[in-house]
Amino acid sequence: MKYRFAALALSTALAAVPFAASAETLIFATTNPEQHPLNSGFLVPWAERVEAAANGELDIDVRHGPMIANHMNFYDRVVDDVTQIGWGMTVFNPGKFPHTLVATLPFMVDSAEQGSVALCRMYEAGAFGSDFDGLKPLLFVEFPQASLSTNGGPLTKIEDIAGKKIITSTPAAAAIVSAYGGTPLSFNITEQYEALQRGAADGTMLNFTAFPAFRLNEVTTDHLVLPLGGAMGVVFMAQDKYDGLSDAAKAAIDANSGCDATRGFGAFIDGWEEGARGMVASSGDHTFTEASAEDVAALTEKMGPGIEAGFAQNVPDGANLIAMFKEELAKASQ
Repeated sequence: MKYRFAALALSTALAAVPFAASAETLIFATTNPEQHPLNSGFLVPWAERVEAAANGELDIDVRHGPMIANHMNFYDRVVDDVTQIGWGMTVFNPGKFPHTLVATLPFMVDSAEQGSVALCRMYEAGAFGSDFDGLKPLLFVEFPQASLSTNGGPLTKIEDIAGKKIITSTPAAAAIVSAYGGTPLSFNITEQYEALQRGAADGTMLNFTAFPAFRLNEVTTDHLVLPLGGAMGVVFMAQDKYDGLSDAAKAAIDANSGCDATRGFGAFIDGWEEGARGMVASSGDHTFTEASAEDVAALTEKMGPGIEAGFAQNVPDGANLIAMFKEELAKASQ
């Protein structure tokens, strides 16, 4: 009997002790190899800051590599609750994010920081329509402007691409290549090394952040630096998953999200681009030509109106998106 009373007393005592609530686990898929500069330089430290701010309310389980999510299915993985925080480039899912493709237009953006802030403010103003229905965007980023790189020169002016096969990733880029006598090609980023090495392509239109991870410095020699268009990246959650979090967890996420945090993301990308370009320059015999302001102005005058007209025709509310992007870029530069 005394054991019965002892057990009853123990259970009563335990019932009186408050149990710590278990942390909510959110799987964050970076889609990148673990050693990728974007992971170590920004995404992982960002997740650690959110986790620390949540004071035990959140456990962010960062997963690298393409097994759980990749650059093509990142959106589906979040919507299907396979992952709870996603990262991806909207250009890889244009059917879902058509309005955000304004970020790919050339001749407009001076820096990733400037472009990132402009895109975030456009989202807050409702410019992207239904693109983010059911989603909770946390961070936006404008990736650096693509430049021209070829495997074999000379490449000191855009006219030098005449007769060459150039890899492009957007309609605007393809239009520029065609207008100057080149042939636009489409190769996945993972296929570009082999294409350039074997001569299936003579060059690529790409920013320098992609060069170290894919060793493109080994298969390029000449670079013409021009503002040939970027792309939008976004860190996001499903809205219902975010809504179901505790107040403390939501506050931790909010404190590390939005346009101020986005500005920091863009600044990181600018530094990464500069470092990647330096790596390319130091890795062998490479020539770099910075297009002059006059050359950029002439290219913009020749190609800009047609590119903008095509975007306005093919993207809902495209003309207003372009006007708003230019306006927000100007504000972000001040």
